[in-house]
Amino acid sequence: MGTFFKYVFYVILLLVVYLVGKGIYEGSINENTTVGGVVEQVDAGGRQMVQDGADVVNDVKNNIN
Repeated sequence: MGTFFKYVFYVILLLVVYLVGKGIYEGSINENTTVGGVVEQVDAGGRQMVQDGADVVNDVKNNIN
């Protein structure tokens, strides 16, 4: 069970690093951005990724029927 949680932690860590890197690359995170602002952007990005994944699953489900 500990191994499962370790891998879940690694996946979450990779997603956070990806979203912060994406924000830096796009210019929405710079030297004037506060920690709270970064947290809000990571939160919004994570929610958008989950919503996009749910939309894809629904599209595939509807196309099968």
